[in-house]
Amino acid sequence: MGPGERSGSLFYNTMLLTAGSLGLRFVQMLFQIYISRIMGAAGLGRMQLILTVGGFGAILASGGVRIAATCLAAEEYGRDNPGGVRTAICCCCIYGLVLSCVVGGVMFLLADKLALWWIDTPEGALPLRIFAVFLPVTVLWSVLAGYFTAAGRVTELVGLEFFERFVSIGLVVIGIRLELLDPCSMIILGSSIATGLSFLLLLRRYRKTVRCCPVSDLNPMLRRLLKLTIPLGLNDILRSGLGTIENIIVPKGLQKSSGSGESAIAAYGTICGMVFPVITFPSVLLYSLSDILVPEMAKSRAKGRRERTVTLTERCLRLTLIYALACGGLGILLGDQIGRLLFGSADAGIYIRVFSPLVVILYLDAITDGILKGLSQQVYTVRYNTITSLMDVGMLFVLLPRYGIGGFLCAFTVSHAVNFFLSIRRLMIETGYLPKFHTTFRGTVACVGAFVLMVRFSTAETIVGTILFGTTFVLIFSLFCYFLRAITRDDLLWLVKLIRRKR
Repeated sequence: MGPGERSGSLFYNTMLLTAGSLGLRFVQMLFQIYISRIMGAAGLGRMQLILTVGGFGAILASGGVRIAATCLAAEEYGRDNPGGVRTAICCCCIYGLVLSCVVGGVMFLLADKLALWWIDTPEGALPLRIFAVFLPVTVLWSVLAGYFTAAGRVTELVGLEFFERFVSIGLVVIGIRLELLDPCSMIILGSSIATGLSFLLLLRRYRKTVRCCPVSDLNPMLRRLLKLTIPLGLNDILRSGLGTIENIIVPKGLQKSSGSGESAIAAYGTICGMVFPVITFPSVLLYSLSDILVPEMAKSRAKGRRERTVTLTERCLRLTLIYALACGGLGILLGDQIGRLLFGSADAGIYIRVFSPLVVILYLDAITDGILKGLSQQVYTVRYNTITSLMDVGMLFVLLPRYGIGGFLCAFTVSHAVNFFLSIRRLMIETGYLPKFHTTFRGTVACVGAFVLMVRFSTAETIVGTILFGTTFVLIFSLFCYFLRAITRDDLLWLVKLIRRKR
């Protein structure tokens, strides 16, 4: 395979993963709408807490083994050592199986107490036990997924992820219709069974590939594995632990603020189960650009082309700002309609409008992290995420009981703004990039101008009418950006050239 073919493979794998992520996100959004109408806001809040506790258990059980499997298998592939690949995956499976059985057993035995301590309802014990029983299968699936990633067999992974998602949704819908279990338990069970089926298919394909490869001595490979999993696992546990604490603090703090546990869990469910999926949905496209940027930035850095690095950074941040302003403007303009049409919730519409301005920070931070990865600055990204997560926990603990949702909004805004500030500061130090504030001003003027123009017209109360209204806003905003030179013809040509060069 020549350099051009490798580049094309990289591009198509990136695009395939992006298309797969976008498709899965869209399917998940439709499923979330269905579930929200079945469970209500309070049910979504309880399910989110259960998934938070279960997710932390999964992090403890995996201990960074998926990334370790990918790294070890990729190293052995680089040495043209198929036996080493099989040995690496065998060690990862043993490690993951032992750890997941221990964590799953503890979670199963403590399910009642965990449900009362963290979820405030005894009904949470059953879904936690289901999660614990299937935990070893989930971890083994992640090991094989790491192998397929290292082997470059992305197409198979994407196909199986679609299979798993559709099987999961089908099982959940059937189970809810037949009232086999409560909706939350059925969601966990359906997802777990689908993961099990996907694991069996992965295992079958894996065994066909490696059955002729001998397994060498496990001890040296186990030592290499532990060198990877101990720091990776500790980092994942720290991040996930802070996220778990945040998610547990929020409903408890809202309950102290409102005095009502049911209304607090409903508000939490509305924000996490309805609002965040909507405002983060468009960010999938940014991760596509981010994935393409990583090799581009790495190449420029390796060749010492500092000027090109600065140019790429400026252009990507400027285009991301325009994209984020468009998405934020749409959220503010159509938040009420989106909340009512998708979720049948007026509160969801209000919160979508409130949180939509923050997508500017969220999206810019996402693309900044992608650029930093290309410049080999991941250590700083992890450090900043940890610092701001600690800040978030502290602010939530202080502000939520007194100010309720206002305190949550304040903590969310400040922590993410600080994260972005630290990331952009690191980017400026590493590249010499200086922000051009006139670009921000022009984009903001274009967004405000399009918003003021569109707000004069009434929006249709149908999905088709809302889509047409939003499309009109985007077209007007784009024209304003072009005439104000917030975006130029060269920017559009650059994007096309970047994609064609990868092809």
